[in-house]
Amino acid sequence: MERVRPAKAALALALLPLFFLALTSCGPRAVAWGVLLWGDLAGPFASGSVVAITRDSEISDTYLVAVKGERQTREFAKGRVRKFAKRAEAADAAETLKPWLTTWGFSRKEDPPPLPIREEADAASKTVYRLRFGQLVKVVGRSTERAEVKPYSDYWYEVATEDGYRGWCFGHFLKVFTAEGEPAAEQERLLAEDDTLARILGTVWRPDFFRKMINDGRIDLGSFREDVGLFPDPDKRTFRLVLTRETREFPYQRIERSGTTTYAMVGSDLRITVLDEERISVSYRDGDLQAGGLYALLEKDVADVIAGELQRRQNLYDRLRSAGATLTSSSYGVIRLQAGMRFSWQGFDRLVPSLIDARARGTGRVDFPYHVGKVLAGQYDGVITLQFDDGGGEVSFLVKNAAGGVRLTALGRDAFEELDAVRVGLSPVVIFFSQSP
Repeated sequence: MERVRPAKAALALALLPLFFLALTSCGPRAVAWGVLLWGDLAGPFASGSVVAITRDSEISDTYLVAVKGERQTREFAKGRVRKFAKRAEAADAAETLKPWLTTWGFSRKEDPPPLPIREEADAASKTVYRLRFGQLVKVVGRSTERAEVKPYSDYWYEVATEDGYRGWCFGHFLKVFTAEGEPAAEQERLLAEDDTLARILGTVWRPDFFRKMINDGRIDLGSFREDVGLFPDPDKRTFRLVLTRETREFPYQRIERSGTTTYAMVGSDLRITVLDEERISVSYRDGDLQAGGLYALLEKDVADVIAGELQRRQNLYDRLRSAGATLTSSSYGVIRLQAGMRFSWQGFDRLVPSLIDARARGTGRVDFPYHVGKVLAGQYDGVITLQFDDGGGEVSFLVKNAAGGVRLTALGRDAFEELDAVRVGLSPVVIFFSQSP
């Protein structure tokens, strides 16, 4: 056996502590770098800290991060960390984040659907998360300019949620505030100011007849519109009331509570009384008269209801056209059903002016705004309306499917109650049209 020389043995013993120091001082290897968007309030893992990402877990959707000089590692949801390939990039992002380190926000939108967080600062962008009323988020940025998301104008805010989602939230229903320490206390104070008033200010209120239309399945697209309703804007201290034919603005100085459920917008003549969780009564002066009405919180999105109604009408048209796009009558001419719910009609002269306006030129749009009322249900299959171009008026018919075609029974203006056809005249015009491709 070879003996170790004393000098070599002494050198080995001297290097041994350095070897172990090297082993213990080497932490996990960084696979990327990041800046904490929502970290601790203080300490090595505080918001805004630059961290080394040592593990990127697709399974748990988290990062394991480490801080220089700290042996402890922490796991964060990915939405709370902004990832970069290089440390310098993370350091630059940390500088950009500094003005937002004490900025927070929460949703003040009580009516459904919940406030969306989107992939991009665009109302058409994909929704990645929906905030509950009062849910806290970390604000980490803001768009440079205000944007229009009708009927509102506000900034888009980049936000991160505690459970790891990140995206852009439109500011109108996002209460943004600053807190030097724990944000929950300031959030609680803001929420406790007046829950009922917060519900008034945090809700888009629609005319109560919208609910009746939805429940009855009778949607009048002339009045059931996205822009119609009562729109609070607490940041500008104004209420905007959009009716079907006019718009009124009610700027106010402050809001005073009278009794338990009535609020006066001081500086305007607008008064709001809360009737229940879903309805309010609105009153104001219109000249010498008192005006107003009932407004309600809708469970369904107005745009979705409108889209559903348009699809219903399209389906009826497609069904009619699938049986034959050419409708022919020996006495009343030929109707051609065209793409885009358009029609042309040649040879309807015998129906002018008793049924069709003399200004009608034979082209227009097919629509299905009306329904068969209960009293006529079972006798007819639907109601079709032909709307002529260029002020030529419109004419509506009850539809009855028949062998080889359809039978159309003309309806007068007195045939309707709201959107239902409920009566037929004593001697109505009845036309049989054969159908062919």
